[in-house]
Amino acid sequence: MRQTFPCCFRTPCLLASILVLCLGLSGCGGEDTSSVPPPAPPKPAAVAPPPVPVGGKEGGGREGGNRNVPKAPPKPAVVEVDDADRENLFIEQPEGGNYLAMADVPENRGLNPNYMQAIPRPTDVLPNEFRIEESPQDASSGRKGRFTLPQRFVELPEFGYDASGWPRRIRCEADQSVMAYIPEGVFIQGKNNADANVSPEISAYLSSYYIDIHEVTNENFRKYREFISQTSDRGPQPPLSENAPPEHPVAGVLWRDAVAYLEAIGKTLPTEAEWEKAARGAGGFDHPWGFGRAAWHEPRQLMQKSPVMSYPADLSPYGVFDMAGNVKEWCADWYHAEAYKMAVDDSGQVPRDWQGPQSSEPKFTRVVKGNGPDWTVWHREGLGMSDRDPQVGFRGVLRIPAPAAP
Repeated sequence: MRQTFPCCFRTPCLLASILVLCLGLSGCGGEDTSSVPPPAPPKPAAVAPPPVPVGGKEGGGREGGNRNVPKAPPKPAVVEVDDADRENLFIEQPEGGNYLAMADVPENRGLNPNYMQAIPRPTDVLPNEFRIEESPQDASSGRKGRFTLPQRFVELPEFGYDASGWPRRIRCEADQSVMAYIPEGVFIQGKNNADANVSPEISAYLSSYYIDIHEVTNENFRKYREFISQTSDRGPQPPLSENAPPEHPVAGVLWRDAVAYLEAIGKTLPTEAEWEKAARGAGGFDHPWGFGRAAWHEPRQLMQKSPVMSYPADLSPYGVFDMAGNVKEWCADWYHAEAYKMAVDDSGQVPRDWQGPQSSEPKFTRVVKGNGPDWTVWHREGLGMSDRDPQVGFRGVLRIPAPAAP
């Protein structure tokens, strides 16, 4: 029997304005995010209905504007990139490096504790699908289309709309997390001449979806645990990061507990393909910022934990933060070292919305992404489902169907 609980929290912005000191990149990425400053890290949130039990059996798992940027390194597969994907490339400036500069950022990035606000108790189970009322208007206009979001997910019109008519940003009212729209289409996954387990490069097709713009925080996960402990005999284990600052990403969480948290608020873990496209863009960037060195506005090391969205250079073409650094992140897929070889069928094609291999090796091992060598986001590794790694956290996705044909 599903239980519900009334809670949400607000996320007043603590970040000041973000200046774009543009980057020199090549390749192509996603939608335009440079015209609107990203929202500040959300405040700790209380969560929505408790999770559906998650099993642990081995089995099926589950795209920016100057066109004169240098060409990306040759790719084995040709990917068609539309205008919407080109509009978000950073422009090279003589005085700039590969980073965005943050001006007048308050030193105190802590969260305001006065975040709680009562909301009506839902009477029904959260819907799990979208309903398209009619096809969007002009597909190239970026105007609002006709759509219905699930209960307790709301559009953020100030960020505009994708060419398909879907809002570029939505917010989950259960935990006040902001999510970025990732358009449907083909993207480059994997990397040739790199680690054996990320080859060969494949051209994968994904339907559109939304992904959290940053990882789940310690405070959000703490509020979830507090509720579950009062209403259930078996709650999630405490994360290894429970004594870390509340605005840091949660880390040291079992795979099943990450799944349960997301199910409770109407989301799921991303597949490896969904995570990688959100990080790399359609053209297969090596890093969220494109190709080339990481130029942070202040020192940063791999595996260093920081308040979410603290490094504005760690921003993907779609406006998603902290995919190169901060914590590594759980994915839904089973891990196998030869997964990309297994993805290609007899016709040489990768299945649409590929959900990874049907089993793992070693057994009961899931994919973990992020914190790759030299900040590469094609990096992948496996982690046992029963492991609580102090460097591994998670974020959620919300999947939507393709617009109906006119």
